[in-house]
Amino acid sequence: MTTAPQPTAPPVPPGSLTAPAAGPEILAFLEALGRWTDQLEAALDDLDAAAQLATRPDSYTAEISLAMSLRQSITARYDELVVAFDSGRVGPDERAELARLMWGRLPDALGAPTAFTLVEACTLVTALVDRLRAALSTDAVGGSGVASRIMAVRAAIARCRRQLEVLGVTPTALDAQAAALEGAVAGGARDEIRATVDSVDAAVTAIERDVIKEASVRATTAHRLAEYQQRYEALVAATASVTELAARCRSRIADPPRLAVPEASILGPPPAAPVVAASDAVAWAAARHELDEYARRLDRCGRALDEAERAFGAPLAARSELRGLLGAYRTRAARSGLAEDPALTVAYEAARDLLWSAPCDLPEARRRVEEYQHAVRVAVGADPHEEEGPS
Repeated sequence: MTTAPQPTAPPVPPGSLTAPAAGPEILAFLEALGRWTDQLEAALDDLDAAAQLATRPDSYTAEISLAMSLRQSITARYDELVVAFDSGRVGPDERAELARLMWGRLPDALGAPTAFTLVEACTLVTALVDRLRAALSTDAVGGSGVASRIMAVRAAIARCRRQLEVLGVTPTALDAQAAALEGAVAGGARDEIRATVDSVDAAVTAIERDVIKEASVRATTAHRLAEYQQRYEALVAATASVTELAARCRSRIADPPRLAVPEASILGPPPAAPVVAASDAVAWAAARHELDEYARRLDRCGRALDEAERAFGAPLAARSELRGLLGAYRTRAARSGLAEDPALTVAYEAARDLLWSAPCDLPEARRRVEEYQHAVRVAVGADPHEEEGPS
């Protein structure tokens, strides 16, 4: 009938009021009693939820209240036992006190002795649980096995309704699910109640997830605006930098890339923050769409600027690399005593003239540097001399 497992038979305290038990026996009893009280709490909470949804909830009030009161007294006595046991540090006096707690009368809420011992209270509350379980099993809602879930689904529906009101969204889908749930509960057919709770629970969970997502999107709008403003300003600065790079490349490199530099300022700054009520769902949707479109334009402009920077930067970087290579081999020749070698000097000057001229013919400059590089390697003995062919 209920989802919580039925408590097992309550454990019996060891020893007696006049014959205190040994420490290991008391420890075993406390462990068993702790597990049993956890089972009892879960079962009573489940029965209480089922009773609240039953056809005649008032008919279960007295027994539920008595069971809850007994549970509270049992739990309080268990806590006293744990403190008195003190992790097993017990002597004769402590074991006598534990025997009194296990076999003596339980106190009521005001501390006065009740009519029940711990054993009697455990037995009585177990009987009450069995009686309530049997009685509720004949009730359509209480015996459906989903009473606690009905309460949870109703709470979720209430949460979603409040959130939808704030967002200004018409709760049409939520109303339909709420009506389906209440209709099934009122119908009194157990199978229908269980099936409806399953379907409504899944549907309301999806609605709540969408509502949370929508609220998050609206809350992050201001953050997105600030982020896009920073990105826009960075792209404007990048436009100036890439434009200057392109001008240097065109003036210093022969046959530069034929590529236009995109102008980020054409995009304009991000759209202004929407001055709308939090409940104006249509206006928020339009503002979000406008931001999404602006973000796509920012991305396209950023990619185009990156491509232009790579295209115009590559020839200049290649020229710098060739200059460095030429200088390195010039140094190598000098260290080998070949600084004044006429042939090497001619080859060096030919390559240097090209690399330090504007616009620079990169393919020809690369060929001249490679010739000088080979000549130096031959001169220092790193490469073999080329044999002259027959005349």
